[in-house]
Amino acid sequence: MTDSKPFPLPDLGHGPTAPLWAAAARNEFALPRCETCGTFDWYPKGHCRKCNGEKIEWVPLSGRGTLFSWAVVKRALHKPLAPIAPYVSAIVVIDEDRLTRFVTRLIACDPQALHAGMPVEVRFADLGYPALETGIVAPLFAPTTTNGRDEG
Repeated sequence: MTDSKPFPLPDLGHGPTAPLWAAAARNEFALPRCETCGTFDWYPKGHCRKCNGEKIEWVPLSGRGTLFSWAVVKRALHKPLAPIAPYVSAIVVIDEDRLTRFVTRLIACDPQALHAGMPVEVRFADLGYPALETGIVAPLFAPTTTNGRDEG
C-alpha cells in the first residue's frame, strides 16, 4: 500500500502565522513582538505571554541566532517528509531575544560539525529544499558563513 498523502505544506493564510510566511516570501525574517512591553511572542497566540497585551506587531529581525538543539532525521517517521530525508530539525535562539526559540530546519551543514551555541543565520529557500519544489519560501537556517561572529 502506498502513502498518497502529499508533502505537508503550511496554510499561508492561517491568521497567527500568515505574517511569517508573507515576510519569508520577501526574504525577510520577522516575528511578533508585544507593542506594550517589547516581549517577542513566538509562537503567536494573539496576546503577550508576559503582560497579556493584545497589541502585537511583526518586526523584521537580523536573521541571526545560535543553535540551541537539533536532531538528524535519517528516516522520516511521517512518510510525506521522506523526500527531504535526511534532514536536520533544529531549535534556534534568535539574537534579538535570548528567550525566543524558533523551530526550523538546518541546511547547508555537516551534521557531525554541529554544536550547541553555533552561530547560525537565516537562509530563504523553498520549503522542500533540496528535494522538492513547493513554491513556498521558508526561513531555514544554516551555519554562519560571515566573519566577525563569536562562537562562544
